[in-house]
Amino acid sequence: MATDVTRVHKNSLKRAESRTVIQINDQTRASYPAIGSYLAAKLPPEAVVTNAYVFTKVVSPTNVVIVGTAEAGTQILSAGASQTLGKTGTFTGFVNTGTGVDVYVGFSAIPTTGDFMIVVEYLEYTKTTGELTQVN
Repeated sequence: MATDVTRVHKNSLKRAESRTVIQINDQTRASYPAIGSYLAAKLPPEAVVTNAYVFTKVVSPTNVVIVGTAEAGTQILSAGASQTLGKTGTFTGFVNTGTGVDVYVGFSAIPTTGDFMIVVEYLEYTKTTGELTQVN
């Protein structure tokens, strides 16, 4: 019979997922004046990226959006599309942030119009909500 360790080492404590949201709209557009990569966010240490996507509310001209941990990288997201309403992009992989990681966004065209957001979801695996998962 296996030893029950469900209540040791914080195994049953709940963890909350967090999101970083990078908004591209009339108020923020001036920060992205050219085609290329931008250091747009920083993720905390001891986290793992679990999902990423582009969500477009108002379309912009054809623009491929990428998200990575290096300039022009696609370690997190490729093929986001600000010209398509709704959720787009291909989540390219789980990234362990280690001691913390920079998040770069890249555009194939200058985002001159439109309203979209780049969402990166991550789990800080050493932080807990303090609640225990209910077990029988």
